[in-house]
Amino acid sequence: MRNAKEHWANKVEHTSVLGIKILFHLHRLFGKLPFRFALAPVVFCIWISDKKARQASNDYLQKAYTAGYLSHRPGTFTSLCHMFYFAETILDKMLAIWSEQTTENLSVENEALMSSLLAQGKGAVVLTSHMGCVEALMHHGSLYKIPSIALVHSANTAQYTRLVERSSALGHIEFWEVTELNPASIMKLEEKCQKGYFIFIAGDRIPIHSKAVVPVSFLGSEAYLPTGGVILAHMLGLPLLSMTCWREETSAFGDLKGQNRYRVRFAKLADQVRLPRGKRNQECQRLMQQYAMELEHGLKESPFDWFNFYRFWGVS
Repeated sequence: MRNAKEHWANKVEHTSVLGIKILFHLHRLFGKLPFRFALAPVVFCIWISDKKARQASNDYLQKAYTAGYLSHRPGTFTSLCHMFYFAETILDKMLAIWSEQTTENLSVENEALMSSLLAQGKGAVVLTSHMGCVEALMHHGSLYKIPSIALVHSANTAQYTRLVERSSALGHIEFWEVTELNPASIMKLEEKCQKGYFIFIAGDRIPIHSKAVVPVSFLGSEAYLPTGGVILAHMLGLPLLSMTCWREETSAFGDLKGQNRYRVRFAKLADQVRLPRGKRNQECQRLMQQYAMELEHGLKESPFDWFNFYRFWGVS
């Protein structure tokens, strides 16, 4: 059982709105190389001071190496590279949030799944993850006016969440606090779904105090994943999809104006979720195992794109 202090929702937010804006404008004025030099000491200080994040990164990297996703055994500073990779991804998130990322820097796999549902005026529950730059897809979706609701937990990311919510580029997305879901809000969700809304919810983080979890095999070890998205799709009578994202190409180190390129992959987990009595847990486990396999598919392509810097395996 996970200690409450170790739960991801209780981690202190490292995000500084002022710091992000300074780095963002540094990139805008002088390009990526000065941005990277300015970012390095910030990441190093976090890497040195946050022992738990460092340990979580090392744990993940070792599992990724064992799975064959990394060509070299992780060393002392591999987790520092991992955190720097994440920090640079934050810039890409800001570029998407502030409408400065182009669709040429994003490719979408299985986009027909979304297009077909949109054509039918039908929504879906989409399990997202803390991989890659999901905001790039959000910005991409805004160009097509895809009606969306993102269920978020903002208690430990309040400053970052405010930045996202204020973005004009993401105006098509409604942000709902996942901890405030109740029968009344479920009814409102149902009304939205009848209008073709897509419900996005993270499938890789367990809400605090939640016991609705199932064990899955992930990178060769047992991990627990939440079943909230599966149950929501069952209650709303919607298809269940997964969405993963990873960096497909990193801009050259000295490229002043280059942007990283991302790939988003959609996969259908179920046309309709049915949770029969007596087999509810098994069906949730089967669907979440499929989701875990989708995570593995993306991480095999880009192993540094895993951004859950807390104890992940073997605890519920």
